[in-house]
Amino acid sequence: MRDLISGEKHLLLLGPQGCGKNKLSDKLCNLLKYEREYVQLHRDSTVGTLTLSPSLLDGKLIWEDSPLVRAVKNGYVLMVDEADKAPVEVTSILKSLVEDEEMLLADGRRIVSSKHPLSNDKNSIVLHENFKMIVLANRPGFPFLGNNFFRDVGDIFPTHTIDNPDENSER
Repeated sequence: MRDLISGEKHLLLLGPQGCGKNKLSDKLCNLLKYEREYVQLHRDSTVGTLTLSPSLLDGKLIWEDSPLVRAVKNGYVLMVDEADKAPVEVTSILKSLVEDEEMLLADGRRIVSSKHPLSNDKNSIVLHENFKMIVLANRPGFPFLGNNFFRDVGDIFPTHTIDNPDENSER
């Protein structure tokens, strides 16, 4: 909470499965009265699935903005779960969004900061000043065998390790 209040925009929570990263993030958003969007990544995640979501409307397939795009537009927190499971190209896109405040979407639109020369372009989505990202990942290595998210992207996030609660806390 101190990181977010002091001006940090994004967080990385690392910990073993079942330690409470999701519950902790939800409580944090609740206490700070932040709206949130949620996306869970996996080994089949693509840049396209990260930016657009298919849905059926009156029997027709339509493409809607993904939770990431909605969070960027509305200034919500994007909670990215299981980030260590995603392919490197997906995590590098997230890194670009955080570092450069820019991202090209699968439909040709572009997310840009308000200071970007293309911020007034009709195909640009301006990154809301309140947009934040909380990324949840398992520690690298056995038994999860996902990517080492911290090694690849962790340098741009304030990182907090979360351990399993002790027996008394669980009770």
